[in-house]
Amino acid sequence: MSTSGIQCTKCLYTTNHPLGLILNKEGVCSGCLVHEEKDKLDWNNRFQLLKKITDSYKSNSNYDCIVPVTGGQDSFYIAHIVINKLNLNPLFVNFNRNFNSAVGLKNLAQLKTIFPADFRQFTINPVIARKVIRTTMINMGTINWLWIAGQTSLPVRLASELNIPLIIWGGHQGVEQVGMYSHTDEAEMTLRYRKEHDLMGIDENDIFRFDPDFSPNDLSCISYPSDEQLNKNGTRGIYLSNYLRWDPVKQHEFVREKYGYVGQKSNRTYYEFDNPDCPVYNDLQDLLKFVRLGYGKVTDQLVRDIRHKRINLTKAKKLEKKYLGKMPSEVSNFANWLGISSENFDILLLSLVNNFSEQVLTENWRDYFSNLSKNSFKKVRIDNLIDEDYLNYGKGI
Repeated sequence: MSTSGIQCTKCLYTTNHPLGLILNKEGVCSGCLVHEEKDKLDWNNRFQLLKKITDSYKSNSNYDCIVPVTGGQDSFYIAHIVINKLNLNPLFVNFNRNFNSAVGLKNLAQLKTIFPADFRQFTINPVIARKVIRTTMINMGTINWLWIAGQTSLPVRLASELNIPLIIWGGHQGVEQVGMYSHTDEAEMTLRYRKEHDLMGIDENDIFRFDPDFSPNDLSCISYPSDEQLNKNGTRGIYLSNYLRWDPVKQHEFVREKYGYVGQKSNRTYYEFDNPDCPVYNDLQDLLKFVRLGYGKVTDQLVRDIRHKRINLTKAKKLEKKYLGKMPSEVSNFANWLGISSENFDILLLSLVNNFSEQVLTENWRDYFSNLSKNSFKKVRIDNLIDEDYLNYGKGI
């Protein structure tokens, strides 16, 4: 973790966490404190509260709810709970990343095959997708902004358009990571949380300031309904982690055995079942996260295991150092997909790293980036590129 900020005495997070973590007098972070609720709450009672909410949305002529799904993370477990435990008839909704791993596509196909639910998927124009990702990478240091914007807006827009008021999400990141709320606060999705935290303060209405060549039509597909629209329809999004004892590791073990969910190891993470659907999320995107914030996905995984008492802090620190020092493997493939020459892509990475505190970088990072020249970053045309390296389902590659 970055040396700036004060580290929690129990986990690896520090007070520089982007979601706003705080420490008590003993130096224990709000995330660890809220996590302790998991051992104190009556989860049978919490589930009955959840069932009371969802029962009120059951429909005889329509879908009962919308469930956002991917080929990774917690989609299988959410589907299992919604269909087999809550006895709901959901509509599965997916926003296509435009670059997908073969493992992720297999998982998504398995999900659609096993669970009795209809499925809707939206694919943004790949040329626009590349343009947005190039823009957010250059200006925000992230390649994941477009997918988050789409996956958090598409279910909400469909809920409004199809008059399906209830959306069911999995874990609430603010609760699970930093204890932004108590489980009993039963936090629900909001436009404000989406912009300030999910989208790093930049939503689809702000992206134009980075590139005046964007037109409103380019990003209309990821627009988020107004509060007036949502209030009119009574749309709400609830999080299962407020009502179930949330533990992604145990959940992944369960869905792997019961439903055939598949993981995929990456260079920079030690746990293979988080985000296997995206070939660059735990890889190149994780480098950018490290550059921008001073920690990586492995830190999130280790903090989770510390809190669930699967690993101690001393061992976690050693593993964090080991994995944060590894190079991503998808740089050249992703540069090619994005339409940027390898040389210019390296220059871009160097410019991002130069804005990051040198004391955080391990020696192999310094050696790698010291060999790159500091020329001006230049764009290349992407009009006629073909998805040779990544699979784009719904597009026919």
